[in-house]
Amino acid sequence: MDINAKPIVDQIIESPVIAAVRDGVNLEQALAAPVRIIFLLASSINQVGWQCDLIREKGKTCFLHVDLVGGLRPDQQGMRFIAEKIKPNGIITTKAACVRWAQNHHLATVQRIFLLDSQALRDGISNIRAARPDLVEILPGLSEKAIQLAVSSFDRPLIAGGLIRSREDVYTALSAGAIGVSTGEASLWQL
Repeated sequence: MDINAKPIVDQIIESPVIAAVRDGVNLEQALAAPVRIIFLLASSINQVGWQCDLIREKGKTCFLHVDLVGGLRPDQQGMRFIAEKIKPNGIITTKAACVRWAQNHHLATVQRIFLLDSQALRDGISNIRAARPDLVEILPGLSEKAIQLAVSSFDRPLIAGGLIRSREDVYTALSAGAIGVSTGEASLWQL
């Protein structure tokens, strides 16, 4: 973990529910909620700048899913533009190269891994070892056993995400070893 990411990890541990936002209505709800971190999962090049500015102005930490910004390629130049012009606190990506490019620009990194089967776990372990992101997010985040397996397999702090819909899902993920839970379910942002 990069020294710059430690305060973010500490922030997640203190306030483990992360708002996963896909639209403007959800963004308004997330800004009003007691969550400290917002994952901006879908945006466009025309909106992402003011969205990240607004998140930071409200004193919250902004992570941008760089693979899902319409009109912006998550390549070396795109990452430079994101770091210099949009200025999120960190990025989310499924791509190892994006993790490295973001780290070159001193952005905190979350690498998403889809744990669909044993092969996906093996590939994920290989990708995480190669990219060395600050945090790993596994999807879906519902299975206690999968979370425990991921915690023991990855030498990175773990976030569980995807299909988190109830308090029980949040508590199960945290008790299984995840340090945080990302969810688009606005009612859980109050936890």
